[in-house]
Amino acid sequence: MKFRIFFLLFPLLCLAGCHTNEAGSEQNLITDEQAIEFSQTIEKTLKAADPNPFIRAVNWSSLTDRVLAGIPEKDRERFDRRYLIQLFSGKDSLVQSIVQKIKEGGSYHFLRLRKLDDQTFVATFRLVDQEGGLDYHDLYLARRGENLVQIEDFYLYHFGETFSESLRRTLVPELYFEGVKDFGMTLTENMQILIRENTELISELSKAYEAKNVQRSLDLYDQLPEELRRLKTIQFWRLKMAQSHPDPSVYMYVLADVRNRFEKEAWADFLSLDYFMNRREFPNALVCLNRIDFLVGGDPYLESFRCWAYLNLNDVKEARKHLNAGLEKEPDLAEDPSFKSLKKRLEMMESKSLNPFENQ
Repeated sequence: MKFRIFFLLFPLLCLAGCHTNEAGSEQNLITDEQAIEFSQTIEKTLKAADPNPFIRAVNWSSLTDRVLAGIPEKDRERFDRRYLIQLFSGKDSLVQSIVQKIKEGGSYHFLRLRKLDDQTFVATFRLVDQEGGLDYHDLYLARRGENLVQIEDFYLYHFGETFSESLRRTLVPELYFEGVKDFGMTLTENMQILIRENTELISELSKAYEAKNVQRSLDLYDQLPEELRRLKTIQFWRLKMAQSHPDPSVYMYVLADVRNRFEKEAWADFLSLDYFMNRREFPNALVCLNRIDFLVGGDPYLESFRCWAYLNLNDVKEARKHLNAGLEKEPDLAEDPSFKSLKKRLEMMESKSLNPFENQ
């Protein structure tokens, strides 16, 4: 069983903000039933490799407002919303990456619903790829019009930010490169100078990344000033490249470094889980799993990670307890490849513990 992290990255040239909607009338409030039905439909259509209902459900006007919050109206008009839609729904985008992972044997599962405020529900989804990569998304749902439920924004647990915040990290500085001032939203004056002085290097790094030239990308990263290396976008980029490096030790080195840089942020636990599992530090991995479980509000799938950890600690009884707990909470996991693999290995170890002289 292989554990790894995965990234859903947007096209980047370089290297944050939410917009609060005005209160609506009571008749436009979303109900529990509507939010649940909507979420189940999203899961069903993505499972059928149809991303269109998801794409059509996004409130592009609201999302654009969140991305461009703080930019003067006269300059907001320069922003082409079609670019935002392309980042969300085009090739290698968030939605297409989800569909591709499902096609390859992964899953996108609606876990639960909670109320954020009088107008908004949050639907939590679990994304798993065929190799055990794990992420969670919170879809912010609100009602628009008489019967229309729309996605206002979504929180990406693996990045520790909303989709609109991710876009502000990337698109707003890109507008700056085109000659528009930063408006003081994300970059200090010193950072603006650094970006301007290293525009050519950043552009080369972008090209190497897009060309999937792994070693070239990592070499160019090493040439960046330390102030730019601290940026979250650059580190995500670096991790993605290191993950594709033919030498596993390169990925482990980068993973350790990024963990140290962001260890105080909750999303770093996803990096730490991969780090501890790869290093076979299973007690530390179990502590990390408990924090992730609390962060996402509980998930039966995490019992597979606990089962794997206890199997490697030769605690068959504890491994069985966690495998059974996951299947009891979510019976459909019996068909999940990870659970099937764990069940088979667990039964072999249980058989050996009952018949210790069988193979002697």
